[in-house]
Amino acid sequence: MPLLRAGGREFDCDAILLDKDGTLLDFKKMWLEWSRYVIEGIMTATHKKIQQRILEQAMGIDLAAWHVDPHGSLAGGTMKGLRESMVQVLREYGIGETMAHGLITEVYKASETVMNWEALTKPLPGLQGLLVRLRANNFKLAVVTADATERAKLSLFSQGLVNYFDAVIGGDLVAKTKPAPDMALLSCRLLNVKPKRAVVIGDTPRDILMAKEAGTGGIGVLSGVCVREQLDAAGADAVIEAVTELS
Repeated sequence: MPLLRAGGREFDCDAILLDKDGTLLDFKKMWLEWSRYVIEGIMTATHKKIQQRILEQAMGIDLAAWHVDPHGSLAGGTMKGLRESMVQVLREYGIGETMAHGLITEVYKASETVMNWEALTKPLPGLQGLLVRLRANNFKLAVVTADATERAKLSLFSQGLVNYFDAVIGGDLVAKTKPAPDMALLSCRLLNVKPKRAVVIGDTPRDILMAKEAGTGGIGVLSGVCVREQLDAAGADAVIEAVTELS
């Protein structure tokens, strides 16, 4: 059986379920540029009535410092959470809830086609070599991401990485996204692996909580936006700097 080592721990497993942004790909390059587009879109639609810094705070980011708050909405990893934060800001500026939701929906929708997702995809250094080694050691691999499945596949395809994975599972393929166990359990079914024979690797507490709920192992990485204390508190079995430390 394949044996995975991480942070001084050994995991006797058959499958590795990897988060995408912050784990396989550079989180900030993609999502801070997306955040900039969303903020500019909202400011334009509201005739710049709302200050940029207020929207940045709602998203948990600082564009000037190129920083993501590990406890903020963007780091939380769900579009729903981001939407709720921004709707609250719009309502405080006198915009009705229905109009606020509609405005944000239009900006989100426009970003799907306007943003150059391929250009914003930056794999972590050494990632391809790691994937080659994992496949050579007979691990089954899947991507489990809160992002849309097709966008995730496009990003991976643009970097020549998609064929290393047996499955790509986005948040749109399940009833409930992270930290619910749905994506991990679906991946295990598709890979024909029991959850106890799988390990989830991700950069946020939501990834670790998903692993715990699904009954898989959970390894945290510090290559994203969250800190060690958050991953430990979520119950990570091990925490490493990046996936490329796996052996």
